[in-house]
Amino acid sequence: MKNFKNIFTLLVVALVGLSLTGCSEDDLDTNPYGKSGVNLVGFGPSPILRTQEIRITGTNMTNVTKVVFPGDAAVEKSGFNRVDNENIYVNVPDESIPGHISLMVGNDTVAKSASLLTFEEPIEVTSVTPMAGLNAGDEITIKGDYVYNIAEVVFTCGVSGAPVPAEEFTYVSRREIRLRVPLAAETGTITMNDGAKWELEWKEPLEILSATVTGVTPSADFGQQITITGTNLHTVETVMFAGGVAAEFSVSDDHNSITVTVPDECRSGVINLVLFSGATLTTDEFSVPTVTVTEVSKSEDLVEGDVVTLTGENFDRIKEVRLPGVGTLSADQYTISGNTLTFTVPAEMTDGDGELVQNAYITTTFALSIRKLEGVVWQGKADLSGWSNWGVFNWDGDLWKRFQEAFNGPGQLTLHFVVTNDNPMYKIRMGDWATRLSGAAAFESEDGGEWIIHPNTENPDLVIDLTAEEVQAMFSDGGKGIVVWGDGLQLQYVKYIVAGAERTIWSGNEDLSDGHQPYIGSDAGAEFIEIGAHAGQICRFYITPSTDDWWFQVFEGHWGPMYGEWKGETHAAEVAATGCVKLELTQAMIDAALTQQWWGGIFVVQGSVTLTKVTVANL
Repeated sequence: MKNFKNIFTLLVVALVGLSLTGCSEDDLDTNPYGKSGVNLVGFGPSPILRTQEIRITGTNMTNVTKVVFPGDAAVEKSGFNRVDNENIYVNVPDESIPGHISLMVGNDTVAKSASLLTFEEPIEVTSVTPMAGLNAGDEITIKGDYVYNIAEVVFTCGVSGAPVPAEEFTYVSRREIRLRVPLAAETGTITMNDGAKWELEWKEPLEILSATVTGVTPSADFGQQITITGTNLHTVETVMFAGGVAAEFSVSDDHNSITVTVPDECRSGVINLVLFSGATLTTDEFSVPTVTVTEVSKSEDLVEGDVVTLTGENFDRIKEVRLPGVGTLSADQYTISGNTLTFTVPAEMTDGDGELVQNAYITTTFALSIRKLEGVVWQGKADLSGWSNWGVFNWDGDLWKRFQEAFNGPGQLTLHFVVTNDNPMYKIRMGDWATRLSGAAAFESEDGGEWIIHPNTENPDLVIDLTAEEVQAMFSDGGKGIVVWGDGLQLQYVKYIVAGAERTIWSGNEDLSDGHQPYIGSDAGAEFIEIGAHAGQICRFYITPSTDDWWFQVFEGHWGPMYGEWKGETHAAEVAATGCVKLELTQAMIDAALTQQWWGGIFVVQGSVTLTKVTVANL
């Protein structure tokens, strides 16, 4: 048993309901007697004996026509002992129970006490029945003496319990009270109190049967009704479909089934039944018709203009189609026919997941990746506006690991930008935001004390060489990383080629001895553009001779001049040792390769050999 502070003084209470003269700024007055309308300020004594006189104090009390004591024991104005503007004196009716006092004017309740009226007689509880097999809504009986002074019975429920106040008791007398088990009640002890100093925890716990779930309609369409079966389902407060979507429902008279309509915005999954107690029950899996993708005609190495066809199920339910880097497609950018969907790859698409949106909770994804430039470490759309930034730091997880693997020696760094306003500018530093990169120095100019790059708007890319020391400082374990920030630009990819690394521009298995004269690089210059080839690099042609007196020739890709000729009699040892012949690139070769024509390539080759690979390297 716990002791509560006994309150014998006037209890300050809160104004509720209406004021006869309406609300006004007077409500803010710290003097409670300066307010307009009828206000209940306090009452006392409490605890009190029934039939004793109680004083109720407030404002405009002469306007009160009835005082209602808890238990609906009302005293009309004619039954008041005395009344003035600030006080009502009245005897507490014998049928009163613990609870709140209300003041009425006519048919309106204009004020109600915040504190409980309590009584002095000592409460004795001798029995609580029944104790087992109870369901929410069942009636229990508490017997003893002066039990009508019990102000509240609190059932077990979480931390705060499930209280039943005296006003909700179904029967009240001196020696017996009855009340119903609340919907939130759980198995456990009950506690009784008088609203003041007395409290009693009953010696034995009540057994209250919880709700159970035994079945659910396994599938249905949106808007259709389904049934959930179980027991004690009247204790369910909320039916929550997968996705966190609540739905209205009805419970059968026997409390053993719930009928609910499948909401338009939900997804397949278990249905959660949240009880009034706060506990949650789950059904078996429930499914709604869901968009699925079973086949993608092409998902990798995509380029602008490629046509992609998706095949699947329930495509008639698709509301939006989204592509990575593009966002939501307009209706004329894709076509749905039955269970196939077709779209053309836009120029701005990036790697990532395409999305078919069915509703707010159902989105089906499919992976897409665009053709990679050799050496590209990151690809996306990083907006550098208003001096926003993009960077790779040592806490970046997978991205950091990818850069560590790529930056494994001195080499060439390329940042590919698109200009977005008339005054683009940016700064590039190591991840400490301070250390400048030596290769960028040639492009930087001091601007207000800061070293800033103002790129050429026609060709805004930054291509710089990194030293071994810089690479070590940037991407060793615990390294600083790299960061770029600026305005008026969008960073679309970062490429890194380690010095001396070979980059393949063609591979295959072409037997030239039967007269084949293949073009290397069918789209003239495309491979050179992608890898950033430049004069002074070495082009390697990997060949397997057919005979000892083999020969091999390389021409400009549109049958221009011969770039080189090799024969077995003079180059056999070189090919045996390296598997290839080498051609040093000149600026004239690069210019010729970059001259786009409707036919041809970078090179044309002939010979009595099998060609397997063509590469470009710095050494």
